[in-house]
Amino acid sequence: MKVANPLKTFAKEKVINYYEKAGLDYEEWDKDFNMHFGYFKWGINPFNLSAMLNQMNEEVFLRLKLSNYSNPTVLDLGCGLAATSRYMAKKNEKALLYGITITPWQIEFGTQLNKKAELHNRISIIKSDFANTPFANDSADSAFAIESSCYAKGDDKKDLIKETYRVLKPGGRFVLTDGFRKHNNPLPKWLDKIYRKNLEGWALNDLGEINLFIKAMEDVGFKNIKVEDISWKVAPSFMHIPRTVFKFFWKRFLKKEKTTLSKERRDNALGPLWGMLLGLSRKHFSYYIISAEK
Repeated sequence: MKVANPLKTFAKEKVINYYEKAGLDYEEWDKDFNMHFGYFKWGINPFNLSAMLNQMNEEVFLRLKLSNYSNPTVLDLGCGLAATSRYMAKKNEKALLYGITITPWQIEFGTQLNKKAELHNRISIIKSDFANTPFANDSADSAFAIESSCYAKGDDKKDLIKETYRVLKPGGRFVLTDGFRKHNNPLPKWLDKIYRKNLEGWALNDLGEINLFIKAMEDVGFKNIKVEDISWKVAPSFMHIPRTVFKFFWKRFLKKEKTTLSKERRDNALGPLWGMLLGLSRKHFSYYIISAEK
């Protein structure tokens, strides 16, 4: 009889509890529930957060090269409320997308948003661990993970990488965006405290280490791996964090929710502030787009 790993079970319960309690607060960041940072390019108004969030969706979409497939099957690994899937479904009207999440609330609310956008016939959200999915071998044309690979276990996130490789068809594309540690050396004490605060705020155990992550991709069999450090591209969207945090707490104050605000909601609101400080420590942390094919 296989016994569940209690630490792994606890980690999942922590993530589920966090999103169940704090998930709706992401509307303060973006009314379309893009639960990630944005991508700045020349021509975009840096004060327009929504435009930068959608540009990040666009950058991932372009790297997936869905135009290479007649009717692409696409996996959204750690989909949140499936905002990026909705973006891609509008960009490619023949694509079928499957969002994967372990959080029941995200399935329920994300499905409502898909219906509201009249995309529920092409986007399905299923309850599954993205490192152990129900999809058959060689069944997906492409897969992406936007700021969700950090929830996979280990410094190299190899379980997620192996599973993604398994379900992709030969030639299938995998694209992800996320923050990573640049090394596994001990951080300065003051920075380690900030790092741990950031992890706690977003119910994370650890960020991936970029060199180990890429090695795991190579070991599993991914090829044509491209690593792009886009830290300066996401920086303008980071500048929206203080305003968003202030707005969140001001609204709670006006509604007299200060004493009833759960720890998860407080941590979720403050987590990005800690993340801003980590982002300034370029020696130790960076933000990447990574693309590869099977």
